[in-house]
Amino acid sequence: MANCILLTSVTMLFAISLIIASLVRVGASVSRPPSIYIEPPFEIYYKVGESVELSCQADGEPKPTYDWSRNEIVFNPSANDDRIVQLSDAGTLVINRTEDKDEGIYQCFAKNDFGRSASKIVNLRQAKLASFAFARPTYHTPLLGRPYTLFCVPPESVPPATVFWITKTAQGGFNVVNYDSRVSVDREYRLRITNVKREDFNNGLPYACNAVNDVLRIGSEGPLHYLTPTGVTEDFMPVEYFWADQDDRFGLLGSNFSIKCIFSGNPTPDVHWERADNKTMSDRCDSLTNELKITNLQYEDAGIYECWATNYVSLTPKYRTFNLRVNAKPYFTKEPTDVELSEGETAEFTCLAGGVPEPNILWSINGIALNDVIDPRITGPRFKHPQENKILLENVELSDFMVIQCNASNIHGYVFADFYLKVSSKIR
Repeated sequence: MANCILLTSVTMLFAISLIIASLVRVGASVSRPPSIYIEPPFEIYYKVGESVELSCQADGEPKPTYDWSRNEIVFNPSANDDRIVQLSDAGTLVINRTEDKDEGIYQCFAKNDFGRSASKIVNLRQAKLASFAFARPTYHTPLLGRPYTLFCVPPESVPPATVFWITKTAQGGFNVVNYDSRVSVDREYRLRITNVKREDFNNGLPYACNAVNDVLRIGSEGPLHYLTPTGVTEDFMPVEYFWADQDDRFGLLGSNFSIKCIFSGNPTPDVHWERADNKTMSDRCDSLTNELKITNLQYEDAGIYECWATNYVSLTPKYRTFNLRVNAKPYFTKEPTDVELSEGETAEFTCLAGGVPEPNILWSINGIALNDVIDPRITGPRFKHPQENKILLENVELSDFMVIQCNASNIHGYVFADFYLKVSSKIR
């Protein structure tokens, strides 16, 4: 009887040990380092007094907790006044009744027992729009048929303002100047009139340069310009160079790009665009009066472009030539992904990025720059960094859970990837 009881006890202990071992294996299999899947954009602008949200949400097992840095210093929302709150079950920050002091560089981190995930860095900036410098109204008396320029010096604006010219109305309102082949603006927002017409008098009402900040939803109006054309008849003028973009220009891959080329003359010159390198103009090119627009700029758009203009007074056309180069913000050609493997194997992470200029690759472990990491797993002999875009961890162990970050940057910006290493027991 005693032997039977002893056997039953041993059997029960063995069964309990199997259950515990099974639970451990199940726990290990569901444990997962954190991974941020909702994060803020690179830049956020805010209007003082209004609310702004910095999104941050991650998954992982156990459920991650969150912390933030501001200007590379630990930032504790609860230590501030009640304006700043962190949403429950998320890392998202909501800043109510924003103030000047809320500007800064923010970053969100999500952590659990198996690693620390990092968001991209977000630049939170206060929107601003200064006023135009004061100046008394200016009275202009250009000759009919001749070219003329009205100057504009826009005020400081964050983000950059939308700048355009208006004509005032007798009722106190305004009309936006419609740009065409005769009246256009250059890159410095100067109003360029190819040849002055009597209609430019605008019934004696003034012109003005306007700047609008879309975040603040307000505008600023510049000094007034009164235009009174003089002369009995229009002068007929041959085509002459008036203004153009620099002859060596670059655009960013995937962006919408344009080249401007303005000629004076009366009658208004006919402006034509073509490639001067024996290549075909892309069907993404659209020549609108004095401007050539290229949508979704691609590497094959690089080359030599030419604008030329003529009118019936000119004996020969006038030419301007431009060299277009295509640069690119960094982009991943092979973005690192989460790695799950068994103990004893080698974890390999590759971060391949393109861009012009060629981007630099920087690595972080659990949100800490690789050069600053003191973790013995990384400083020890198992960790290898054979190339700028590759890292290895050999003979991984169950304790090698971690989150890794890769940043590829050049002068035009950066791309950022956040991914984890998870190690499981070998199946016996």
